[in-house]
Amino acid sequence: MIRLLACVGTGALAIAISSAAAADSTTNAAATGATQSAAPAVSTDNSPELAEIVVTAQKRSQSLQKVPLAVTAVTSAELAQSGIVDLQEAAVLVPNLNLGTQLGEARIALRGIGLANISAGAEGSIAFYMDGVFISRSVAALSSFYDVQQLEVLRGPQGTLYGRNATGGAINITSREPTDDFSGYANLTLGNYNQVITEGAISGSIIPDKLEARIAFQTQDHDGYGRNIVTGHDIDNLDTHALRGSLRFTPTDRLTVDVKADYFAEDDNSGGYHYFGGAGYSAPGVPITPLGLQLGGIVPTNVRDLSNPTDPTNNMRFGGEQAKITYDLGNNTQISSLTAYRRLNYQTDTYLDPSSAGVAKELQSENDHQLSEELQLSSKTDALQWLVGLYYFHEFDQGAQDTPFNNIAVGFPAPGTYVEGYFGGGWIKTNAYAAYGQATYEVVNDLHLTLGARYSDETKGDHDEQTFDVFTPYVRGYLPGLTTLDRSKTWDAFTPRVALDYQATPDVLLYVSWSKGFKSGTFNLGGLQPPVDPEKVSAFEAGMKSTWLDRRLRLNLAGFYYDYKDLQIGKVIGSSLVLENAASATIYGLESELEAKLTAHFDVDANASWLHARFDNYISGDPARAYGDGTTIDPATGAPAFNLAGNTLPQAPDFTAFLGAQYHEPTNIGTFTLRGEVSWTDRIYFTPFNVDSVSQAGYAKLNAFLSWTSLNEHLNASLFVKNLTNKTTVSNSIVSWVGVGSPINGYLDPPRTFGIRLGYKF
Repeated sequence: MIRLLACVGTGALAIAISSAAAADSTTNAAATGATQSAAPAVSTDNSPELAEIVVTAQKRSQSLQKVPLAVTAVTSAELAQSGIVDLQEAAVLVPNLNLGTQLGEARIALRGIGLANISAGAEGSIAFYMDGVFISRSVAALSSFYDVQQLEVLRGPQGTLYGRNATGGAINITSREPTDDFSGYANLTLGNYNQVITEGAISGSIIPDKLEARIAFQTQDHDGYGRNIVTGHDIDNLDTHALRGSLRFTPTDRLTVDVKADYFAEDDNSGGYHYFGGAGYSAPGVPITPLGLQLGGIVPTNVRDLSNPTDPTNNMRFGGEQAKITYDLGNNTQISSLTAYRRLNYQTDTYLDPSSAGVAKELQSENDHQLSEELQLSSKTDALQWLVGLYYFHEFDQGAQDTPFNNIAVGFPAPGTYVEGYFGGGWIKTNAYAAYGQATYEVVNDLHLTLGARYSDETKGDHDEQTFDVFTPYVRGYLPGLTTLDRSKTWDAFTPRVALDYQATPDVLLYVSWSKGFKSGTFNLGGLQPPVDPEKVSAFEAGMKSTWLDRRLRLNLAGFYYDYKDLQIGKVIGSSLVLENAASATIYGLESELEAKLTAHFDVDANASWLHARFDNYISGDPARAYGDGTTIDPATGAPAFNLAGNTLPQAPDFTAFLGAQYHEPTNIGTFTLRGEVSWTDRIYFTPFNVDSVSQAGYAKLNAFLSWTSLNEHLNASLFVKNLTNKTTVSNSIVSWVGVGSPINGYLDPPRTFGIRLGYKF
C-alpha cells in the first residue's frame, strides 16, 4: 500500500514537542527505526515534574543529566517558544556561546575559543554538525533552522569523539526523522519589514513498516533593515529558500538505512559593511580621517544605512547528500557507517571604504566540496560501554578575497576607474584521517571512569595566488602579474580524555574531566606566507548535574580551566591579510543552567556565565596605530607593536545571563501562554587589541510572546516582539585596511521585529 504525501506548508518553527518525546524519538529512530509525530507549537505540559531530555553528545543515547560534560540541549519545543530560527538567535540560550558574522561567514566562539582568521578558506575552532555530518565551512552555520528536532551544544574541547576543529566545542543540529503515521504541519509568519516566513513538512510510510519518507521546506523573506542612501535601495534584507528530504528503509529488524538530501539558497543585499567611525591614528591622539571622507565622500547619519556607489550582494548555495547504515549485531552491539558529500558556493560583495566615494571594493568567495566517511562500532554491558571509530575527511576549497581600487585619488588611468588592486586566493586541499575510541566502566557502584583517545593525521596542500596592481583596469576574473606558491604539510595529534563521574544520589551527578583539543595547522589562503602551527588546548572541567524538588527543578553547574596555545589570529599588514600564531592564553570560568516548573502553569529557564579569557603573552602590531606602545616590536614585521598580555580574547564577554519565564493558562478554547525573556551580555571585544571603538558595550535585550494552542493541538498562533526596546548592537567589527584610512567596518544585530505566527499540524 502506498500513501501519497502532499503538503502545503508555511511558517517558522512553530512545531514543538515535549523534550522527553523529542529526545526519545531521536534515540529510537537512530537505533531501531521507530517513528515520531509532530506536536503543538507551544508546550502545554501540565505535569508536575520536568521531562527528561535525551542527548547523543557522546555518540550514544543518554539522559542529559547522566552525561559528564557541559552540554546544552535545546529541544524543538524550546526553539518554538522563543521563536528561534537560526543559531545566532539561539546563542542566548547557551552559556558562553557568542556568534557574529564576517563577509558572510559565521564567527562562532565558545568559552573564548573561536574563529579569528578573516581570510577566505578559514576554518573555525567549533565543530559544526548537521545530522551527524561535520560541515567545514562556517558560512553554512548562518542558515536558518527548519524542521529541527534538537540542538545540542557541547562546550569544551571534543578531541576524542568529534576531533576535527573541535578545539572549543561542537554544535549538533538534528532534523526530524520520517514517521510511519501520515503527519505534517504548515506554518506562516508575518511581521514588520514585510517579513514572510513559510515552513512545512509532511511525513509518512510509502511501504508500511519498511520505507518511510519526510519532506520539509522553508522560505524566508523580509525587506531591508536599512537602505543605501546613494542608490535608494534596501540593504540587509533577506531572501532564502531551503528544502530537505529524508528516507528511512528498514528491511529487517536489525538493519536501518537513512538517506537524506538538503539544499539551501540565499540571494539578497545583506553582508555589506556598516561604518562605525575611524580607528586610524598617526600618533597618540592624532586620528586619521578615512580616505573616502577626505575625497569628499559622505557616510550615512543612520548607522543602519550604507552610502556605497553600488549595493552589497550576498549569494550562497549549499547542500549535500548523506547515507547512514546501522546494523544490530546482537548482544547490545551495533555497527554503523555514515557517508556524506557536500558542496558550497558563496560570494559576498561590499566596500572596504564605507563612503560614497567607493575607494575600494571587497569581494569574498568560496567554492567548496567535501566528502566524509565515518565507521563506528559500539557495545554495552551492565558495567562497560565502549565505542571505537574510524574517520576520513576530504575537502577541496577554492577561495579568494578581491579588493579592486577606485583610482579617484590618483587619477590613473582615469578618475573613478577601478584597477585590479589586491587579490589573494587559491585553493586548499585537505585529507584528514582519524581513529578514536572511548569506554566508560563502572569501577564501583555509581562511580564511573571514562577513558578516550583520538589519533588525528591531517595533510593540507596549498596553492596561493596573490597580486597587487594599481595600473591595470579591473576586470573580474582577470589576474595579471600573479605571484603563486605551492606547498603542503602534514600535522598529527593525540587527544585523550579522562573523566570520573559519581552518582551521589539518584538525582545528583558529580564529575571531573581532563581533555585535550587540537586544530591542525593551516595555510593562509593567498597570503604567500609559511603555514601556522596547530592550536592546542588542555582543559580541566568539573561539574554537577542535579534535579531537585521532586524533579521540578533542574540545576547544572560547570567550572573549567584551559591552557590554550598557538592561537591562530588574522590581521591586516599593508594590503595583505596575514595569519599568525598568538603565543598563549589562559581561560577559566563558571557556568550555570536552570530550569524550574514552579507550578503546573508557571515555568522558568535561565543561564549565567562568568568567563576570564586572557592572553598570557602576545605581541602584535596594530595597523591602525602604527606607533605601537613604544616598548615592543612586532616579531612578524619589525614594526612598533603592542604587548597584549592580559587583554581579553575576541568574542569572550566576561559575563552573560539569560532569564525566561512563561505562564500557561488552559481555557475551554485552548491554552494561552505568555512568555517574557531578558538577556544580558557584557562588553565584547572583536579584536585582540581591546579598543573600545572596536567592541560592543554591555547591553540587555527583551523579547515577549503570547501564544495559543487549540484543545486538539492542531491549531496554534503566536504574537511576538523581539528586541522590544529596539536596541542597536554590533555583532562584529574590524579595522579595515590602512590604505583607505582604517575605518571601522562591521555588522549589526536585527532591530525590533514583531509579528504573528500561525500554524496547523496533522
